[in-house]
Amino acid sequence: MSPRRRRRPKPASEQSWAPGSSRGIDPVEIEIDLHGMRAYEAESSIKIHLQRCHNARLHIARINHGHGTGVLKQLTRDTLTKSDLVVRHYPASYGDGGDGVTIAELNYGGHKAYNRRANNSIVPSALPRK
Repeated sequence: MSPRRRRRPKPASEQSWAPGSSRGIDPVEIEIDLHGMRAYEAESSIKIHLQRCHNARLHIARINHGHGTGVLKQLTRDTLTKSDLVVRHYPASYGDGGDGVTIAELNYGGHKAYNRRANNSIVPSALPRK
């Protein structure tokens, strides 16, 4: 390509949307990593993460605690069991981290976040008949 036809990308300040340009909206990560934290730090981080995910209307929150001695795993599952924001929680599948990651489904008014089968696989809702 000739230099005349080559276009340079616009600087971030001139782009129509940049990650820091929206005011009042803070992007929420779906996953939190607890590696290297003490138990008292991890408990407060889990509660803050759950509240932020709930406020952002996410249906699931992932908590990566690792295997280790099992202290963070047990603390995570106890905190999720006691929380009113969580409908249920379970370990991630083998490819997503296995027993070192816990997935929490968040509660929005008593209904389940997903339509589930008996084998726990997520299926789309059926369309209503006319």
